[in-house]
Amino acid sequence: MIQKNKGKLILSSIVILLPMLFCLLSGILPEEIAVHFRLDGTADGFARPASVFLILPPILLAFHWLCLILTAVLDKGNEQNKKITGIMFWILPILSLMSTGTVLAIALGYTANILTFVLLFLAVLFIVIGNYMPKTTRNVTTGIKIKWTLMSDENWNATHRFAGKLYVLAGLVCLPSVFLPDAAFPFVAFGLILLCVVPPIVYSYCFYKKQLAAGEVTKETMNETLGRFTKHSKVASVVTAVVVVAVLIVAAVLMFTGDLTVMPGEDSLTVKASFMQDLTLAYDAIDAAEYREGGVGGTRIYGFGSARLLMGSFENEELGVYTRYTYAGDLPAIVLTVGEERVVLGAKTPEETQALYEKILLEISE
Repeated sequence: MIQKNKGKLILSSIVILLPMLFCLLSGILPEEIAVHFRLDGTADGFARPASVFLILPPILLAFHWLCLILTAVLDKGNEQNKKITGIMFWILPILSLMSTGTVLAIALGYTANILTFVLLFLAVLFIVIGNYMPKTTRNVTTGIKIKWTLMSDENWNATHRFAGKLYVLAGLVCLPSVFLPDAAFPFVAFGLILLCVVPPIVYSYCFYKKQLAAGEVTKETMNETLGRFTKHSKVASVVTAVVVVAVLIVAAVLMFTGDLTVMPGEDSLTVKASFMQDLTLAYDAIDAAEYREGGVGGTRIYGFGSARLLMGSFENEELGVYTRYTYAGDLPAIVLTVGEERVVLGAKTPEETQALYEKILLEISE
């Protein structure tokens, strides 16, 4: 599949990475842009523009290549409809443009209702998939891949014709849902999932039982056919295991490694940290410094949090929104007042934090 579609692979990969050009607009964007939203559409997570437009596209590109390679390996020998193959090459590129484009539009103030974009995107997606679903041929990577559909072409075709109608219906339901209150979104989403998942499974099983009752097939021949279509399951298991192990390793590295160092200079102090941008504070910009023996609590709005480090933008009732660069745990911390902002710093040990506090007091008192 990949050999026959090299041009599509290259072009789709370029499209996925196009949102990285949005970083050129960083000068007109806020320092923090909304990247995560509650079910009612309210933003509850923020990040710097560069961290969104430079990190998300490469992740989607890696996932794009992984999906295509797995499809090529697992469906080797099963010829798929060319239009369906084309859709597979363009789902993630479109998602990349839609997701980052929506974030950019909201950051520029064009709209504050993320749910409208989500529902419109889902409506179009359901309608397109519904129209193309009946054109899929039996395979183990695309479509409704359950035991009974994989047993025969007749079951596969009948189930996908039925499911295609349901997907189009789901898309049409999404369109008027745009005008419903935001609180209705979870119920709409749950209803769409039920509509698109449960009826096709029930239909496929009933079709299978009907075939058996009519004597058109036998369980033996069906199981033999199923075995032929799942012969690459061991390959899938190995690839899945490798991916899971890789993800666990990356997660472990992020959770339990990394350091931050606060380096006092002549005119300013600089915080160098793993996984985050460096922070520099001029002494003459610091209005006050306070040592907190029990540390400072708060909820992370954006940034990086692990079993070792807590960094980024945090919030609590006392300080409001503040910038934090500390190690995790109830270690002592220093609360700096910089104009109207608060910055919380902490070193690896209480002794190092105490020494840093005394150094800062000395510099800002001069």
